[in-house]
Amino acid sequence: MSVLICPSGPTVPENLLRVELRFSAPLWPQLRMDQVALTDATGTEIKDPFLDLGLPSSDGRSMIILFHPARVKTGVGANLALGRALHVGDTVTLTIEHPALAKPVRKSWLITEPDTKSPQPAHWTFAPPQSGSRSPLLVHLDKPISLSAEHLIAIRGPDGSRLAGDARLENGETEWCFTPERPWHEGAYAVVTHPDLEDFAGNRPGAPFETTVAGQVRDGQGTVQPFQLTN
Repeated sequence: MSVLICPSGPTVPENLLRVELRFSAPLWPQLRMDQVALTDATGTEIKDPFLDLGLPSSDGRSMIILFHPARVKTGVGANLALGRALHVGDTVTLTIEHPALAKPVRKSWLITEPDTKSPQPAHWTFAPPQSGSRSPLLVHLDKPISLSAEHLIAIRGPDGSRLAGDARLENGETEWCFTPERPWHEGAYAVVTHPDLEDFAGNRPGAPFETTVAGQVRDGQGTVQPFQLTN
């Protein structure tokens, strides 16, 4: 069994909020947090970086690991008392051990400055595909987004419904690639994003993590970028 650990790029911000795991097959029994470790460059385990429980998917194929939000968010009690688990300039390694894995899986990151900027879907760029083909539509994002957000982006077809197809994030979660189930045909389409889309630091398009408060209603209705296909 293989494991994809995201963020998949070489760096993460100091205020990283979530790590996402995707398994090539259902992982049973579910991964426990005592099978997850975060160590510094010397191999010393970092104390209490995560919440006690991970968030597995119902099919056992993925899991979200959350850094303790109260340590991540500036000015909150745990942040003031303990500070963030990650520090700019450090290198950390996440290690996953589970009986279903042939050997421990590791991913290292260099820690960069905190990321407090929201994703800006209105600034994403793409070139419309060719009508009559099943060519993928590649959307270039303004920053990496969380792996689970790949399904919070959709293509609206000429009939107003969501277009069926395969969606995935690539290139360090900075590109969204959509391959339609059926060939494109002429008409009016749109790339539509959901307002709950997040990056790995918990920033949403209408609500940076640092400025949100508990129970805050999401801001905005997502974005729509229309495009036209002609023969």
